[in-house]
Amino acid sequence: EGVAPVLAEQIQESDTASWLLARIKEIEKTVDDMPSIAVLVPSEDQVRLVAEALNQRLEEINMRAVACVDGQVLGDQGDIRVFDVQHIKGLEFEAVFFVGVDVLAETKTEIFDRFVYVGATRAATYLGMVCRGDLPNRLRPLRPLFASQWAV
Repeated sequence: EGVAPVLAEQIQESDTASWLLARIKEIEKTVDDMPSIAVLVPSEDQVRLVAEALNQRLEEINMRAVACVDGQVLGDQGDIRVFDVQHIKGLEFEAVFFVGVDVLAETKTEIFDRFVYVGATRAATYLGMVCRGDLPNRLRPLRPLFASQWAV
């Protein structure tokens, strides 16, 4: 029941913002009011970079991304917030995009499962995962549950 999660694999860093924009547009088509959206990244140094890249794409739909450095919850209700995954425990959003989940698996192997669990459970309705390579081995059994997009 509900909305299937979406997955993108083999996405170059430069193409991530375009993929996110396409999924955000799909959400926008299905709702009356744009829901709360968070983008989770594997490290603090990615927060500003992803927010800036996303802002270049979001201009066309009059939205903006806000870099939530050190977990600060900034911005207006309609802003898309970009967080380091380590700072999102206790928050909830209608839509969560997990960028670089494969990078997280490589860099934080001991706590990867916990971060994925906490990150995925922040999404009330929509969940998207983006991998620069392939879906990490631990998550591969879940691949059949993912769609490539929400639009039909």
